[in-house]
Amino acid sequence: MAKHPVDIAPSEPRDAFSRAVERRLAWMRRIARLCSALGAALLLALAFVGIGSSVIPRVMGMQPYAIISGSMEPAYPTGSLVYADPVEGSSLQAGDVVAFWEEEEVIIHRVKEVDDQAGHLVTKGDANEDVDLRPVPFQNVLGRVVFSVPVVGYFLMALGTTAGLLVLGWVVIMAVALCVVGTILGSLADRREAER
Repeated sequence: MAKHPVDIAPSEPRDAFSRAVERRLAWMRRIARLCSALGAALLLALAFVGIGSSVIPRVMGMQPYAIISGSMEPAYPTGSLVYADPVEGSSLQAGDVVAFWEEEEVIIHRVKEVDDQAGHLVTKGDANEDVDLRPVPFQNVLGRVVFSVPVVGYFLMALGTTAGLLVLGWVVIMAVALCVVGTILGSLADRREAER
C-alpha cells in the first residue's frame, strides 16, 4: 500500500514544533543553571569574604583593622585589611607594625623606638617623613600586625556606612533572587518536558 503525501504532511509540523519546544526547554535549562550558579557564587563570595576576613581571625584571637590612609604604603596600601595579635606594649620591638589607640581612632604605624623607662613607643608611618608627634603609651597598644589582605578593607569600611549596608543587602537579595529564578525555571522546564 502506497503512502499518500497527505499522510506524511501532518507529522512534519509536529516534528518542527517538537524541535522548537526542545530548543526552548534547553534554553530555559541553560538560563536556570546560569541564574543558580551566579546566585550561589555571589552568596559564596560574600560568605567567604565575611567569614574569612572577620570571623576566623577573631576566633584565632586576632582583631581586623582596615587601612584608611596611605601612611603605611607601600607595605600596607589603603584598603588593606590588617590583623593584629594582642600583645603587651612592652613586648614590642623596633620594626614591628603596631595597632594602637590615639584620640579614639585606631592607628597602624611602625615602631621606631621602644622606651621601657617612660613606658611608651615612638611610631612612624612608613610613608611619613617624620615620627609621630605623640609617643604611644604601652596601655594604648592593641596588638602587633601579623598579616594583611589587600583590598578587603574596603569591604569592611563600606559595612560601616548606611550606603554600604544597603548595597550589601541589595546584593544578598539579588543573589537569592537569582537562585530562586534558576530553581523556578529549572522546574518549569522539567514540568513542560513531562507534559510532552
